[in-house]
Amino acid sequence: MSEHAHPPTKVLMVIGVIVAFWLLVSLVILGALGIHEGWPAFLTLPLFFMTGGTDKKQLINIFVGAAVGLLLAAALAPVIGFLVTAAGLGLQPAILAVVGLVVFLIIALGGVAPILFSNYTFVYFTVAVIFTEQATIPWLGTLILGGAFFVGACLLSMNFILPLLTKGGPAKADI
Repeated sequence: MSEHAHPPTKVLMVIGVIVAFWLLVSLVILGALGIHEGWPAFLTLPLFFMTGGTDKKQLINIFVGAAVGLLLAAALAPVIGFLVTAAGLGLQPAILAVVGLVVFLIIALGGVAPILFSNYTFVYFTVAVIFTEQATIPWLGTLILGGAFFVGACLLSMNFILPLLTKGGPAKADI
């Protein structure tokens, strides 16, 4: 998907319909399961498209980085609490120190363990810390099960439908 303005194409409109359809189906399924925060599942697809949307091996990097980001966000409260109570640090300095350290580690360790410390880790960590109450276990479940369903359904649908539109076969329209 381009950053430059251009008229909508038939392919992009079909991709839009496919993504919207599976997003709605996923929301209904998640809602029926009592899950009302689908963001961990739905963030995976735009991240995949930002990688170019063709290398399916990137999906494992996205899911692992996302899980690590959620776990790092979950670790904030206990570490901050320890710094405030045991070390006598004020709340604001403790928050800043821990968030700063986590962001530093995500960036600095990206070359050492890129699947664990990546832009995906940073994105999920950043979104998760917006919430005052962490729901790490439900978010991890939503990420893994909901994300796999949502991304898988979208990509399978695109791989089936888009070749019919481009008349170039699967190799030409493979998403």
